[in-house]
Amino acid sequence: GGVPARAATSTSSFQDLNQQQITEAMGVGYNLGNSLEANDAGTPNETAWGNPKLTEQFVLAAKSAGFQSIRIPVSYLNKIDDNNGYQIDSAWLDRVQEVVDYAYDNGMYVILNTHHDNTANIEGEGGYYPDTAHAEESDRYIRGIWTQVAERFKDYDEHLIFESLNEPRLAGTDYEWNFNAGVAECKDAAGSINRLNQLFVDTVRATGGNNVERYLMMPGYDASLAGAITDLYQLPNDIVSDKLIVSVHAYTPYNFALRPGSESEATDYFSWEDPKSVYEINDLMNSLYNKFVSKEIPVVIGEYGAVNRDNNTQDRVDYYAYYTAAARANGITCCVWDNGSFTDGETFGILRRRVNKWFFEETIEAMMKYS
Repeated sequence: GGVPARAATSTSSFQDLNQQQITEAMGVGYNLGNSLEANDAGTPNETAWGNPKLTEQFVLAAKSAGFQSIRIPVSYLNKIDDNNGYQIDSAWLDRVQEVVDYAYDNGMYVILNTHHDNTANIEGEGGYYPDTAHAEESDRYIRGIWTQVAERFKDYDEHLIFESLNEPRLAGTDYEWNFNAGVAECKDAAGSINRLNQLFVDTVRATGGNNVERYLMMPGYDASLAGAITDLYQLPNDIVSDKLIVSVHAYTPYNFALRPGSESEATDYFSWEDPKSVYEINDLMNSLYNKFVSKEIPVVIGEYGAVNRDNNTQDRVDYYAYYTAAARANGITCCVWDNGSFTDGETFGILRRRVNKWFFEETIEAMMKYS
């Protein structure tokens, strides 16, 4: 059975928060990683990447640890019926709503996005690709997905935030993870992302209800720092003022936080007293503060974190303490990435999902204390 439709609430229950209020209210954030965006060859499947089905208990474990915001990555791809007016599979959309409600009904802020649908195989899977050549398909994806998602959630209050895209990039090219503002392809991609973000804002606003003044969040190229601070990144025009949030992902410093252990530059060492450890973090936060926060444009670091390297727990505690303190000092909200993985691939796991127990509790305590 589907989720019963939420009773329409009057728009008067919607609170109009400014930049400082929304940043404060969102507090410390957490990601439900590798769940609703997990997929098997383009078909979204919540358990495809080894995690159990999400439960309200799991979300409540995050809330009781002190997290005030939950980011929910969601993939659509093969859950879209292209022959039927781009309809999202109703059971999938019901499940997305059910997971949103686990957090929303418990008073948490929720960031809901589209994730992993950036595909070079756009003709085969739907999705989008941020270049001029794929403008038509990409526009159809943004308009189609966000019309339906926004319509479904239009009566939710300011606790729900929509995020347009996840790490939009020229997948499968030399520039996939290397934005270069001087290169024609990257300029075209940045312009395409601006266009898709504008279409996202226009599409959501057009559905009415609380969507007219809801906070909307959007990345630049790769959701990277470089993609956001380039002059090529433009925030959309909006019918309301001051309701757009800049989205950035920053696994910084890369050598400690994310670089594969097989590469010689990778390090398991971090100290907040060491200039080399903290330089990249300071540069990140200062850049975002100067370009956006100082101009009263909110910034959310939607993903950050550090992989477990042979249980270098104290180094990660120091990292989380410094990172969250630096973000908070610059008026920035952060959402830690947890993909539920403790042994394989990128080991960002913090909460053991099958038992709802924190495995690296010290890292959580550092986040809470220093943010």
